Amino acid sequence: MTSPGWTCATCGARHDGLATLFGSDAPLPWILATEADRANGELNADLCFLELPDGQLFFIRGHLEIPVHDADIDTFVWSVWVSLSEQNMRRQHEHWDDPARAGLEPMFAWLMTALPVYEPTTTSLPARLHTRAPGVTPRIELDPSVDHPLVHEQHHGISLHRVAELNAMLSE
Repeated sequence: MTSPGWTCATCGARHDGLATLFGSDAPLPWILATEADRANGELNADLCFLELPDGQLFFIRGHLEIPVHDADIDTFVWSVWVSLSEQNMRRQHEHWDDPARAGLEPMFAWLMTALPVYEPTTTSLPARLHTRAPGVTPRIELDPSVDHPLVHEQHHGISLHRVAELNAMLSE
């Protein structure tokens, strides 16, 4: 039996053990948009903007951290996208390089990543974006009052066994 391992999407190297970060390269509305709509928008590793006939959409990538309570691994991370209001996206833009941006108040957001291992869908779960220092990916906190398996995992943690299950479902 071979040891568990994973291939890093960034460096392309094979690593031993369990992966502790999975995610999406784009928010679901970007993925579902037409080529013409994407041509009028912008997507980079951290931000996304879509200009649609019925309005503008603003997205930022963040980390939804889930505590792992029975292992040396501190957290399992979903790299996800959330939508922000135009006003909150302007605040993000104004403070993008500001070392004090970690002091910004959390911002309301909607989760806009469909994580395939959860039912019902994870899109449109209410959340808060917690901005951190420049160069550090924002933290996403789901609304604890929502009854959803992902919300439960974020607020109560998961086992190392669950991390292994997620790896089996999501790895090559």
